[in-house]
Amino acid sequence: MKRVIGKMPSMMPPIEINQVKKENSLVKGFVELEALFSAAASIDAIKIFYAAKDGIKSSTQTIIELDLTQKKYYTNLKKLIDTGLVERVNGAYKHTTLGKIGFKLTEELMIAINQKDRLDLVDKLSKAKNLTFEETEEIMRAILKETNLISGESITNLLRPVRMTDTWDIFLNDVLDLINNAEKEIYFTTQYLDIKIIESLIKANQRNVILKLLISKEKNITDAVHLLLRSMLTNSKSLMSLFGSIKSPDFRYTEIPYTFIVVDGKYSIVEVPKPKDKSFSLAFFFHNEKLSERLRESFKALWENDSKNIDIKKIPEIS
Repeated sequence: MKRVIGKMPSMMPPIEINQVKKENSLVKGFVELEALFSAAASIDAIKIFYAAKDGIKSSTQTIIELDLTQKKYYTNLKKLIDTGLVERVNGAYKHTTLGKIGFKLTEELMIAINQKDRLDLVDKLSKAKNLTFEETEEIMRAILKETNLISGESITNLLRPVRMTDTWDIFLNDVLDLINNAEKEIYFTTQYLDIKIIESLIKANQRNVILKLLISKEKNITDAVHLLLRSMLTNSKSLMSLFGSIKSPDFRYTEIPYTFIVVDGKYSIVEVPKPKDKSFSLAFFFHNEKLSERLRESFKALWENDSKNIDIKKIPEIS
């Protein structure tokens, strides 16, 4: 019996090419970081690196000033050159552009090391559960005021870092969390309206949260209502609330550049869509009042200049 050789379906899940490229790029970066750290892994190398800031014109003189042997000097200098931190220019050893950046970062790290006691206090403060964010920020500013390490805006970013996701489910859950926890207002510009989002908007509306919604196309509301009708036929109260909200002038449609939501003037999520089909690619979550205010201004510009009230006649009635 002849054995037929052919293509068998693979049992392994497909590997995303972009994911592989990203991982390879990350590994390459780690290798280069290892080389940089290795080149500066001794106090002798650090001394030479610091001396190169203003240029080493005489190696003989530098060897004497740094109290090094010729072997230690040239061995460490070669490592710094090989990793691209130092180069020879017009007879002098100087920092490359990478070296200049590395030197700046090193100086910042030295300042941080000298302020380690204060930074330890900040760590303890950030874990305190009996303080609000505002109280924590105020105390942190007082602690770090004299360090020249972190500006007032950066303190906020330190406590409330930017978070990124390239997963739709996480993006959707973040949006739902913001809507469900909204206390005052929601500014929402979106091309996505599924059942969960509509249900959350209804509940926010029932909590008397100010709600302004810009939708990319009018048909999105119609499609969303059809979906909701099929899933909520047994809950007439929710349906009445839904239609009461939809008929509000706080729902409009326009051309949407991208999806974003601003809640209570503090929390924001911004989506970055794929350029061709405008489908979801990735999103960023911020807890930043200044950025949220700018996004709210963008929302108001779209609302006032380019949006139109939803035509209620095109919304299906409850039979």
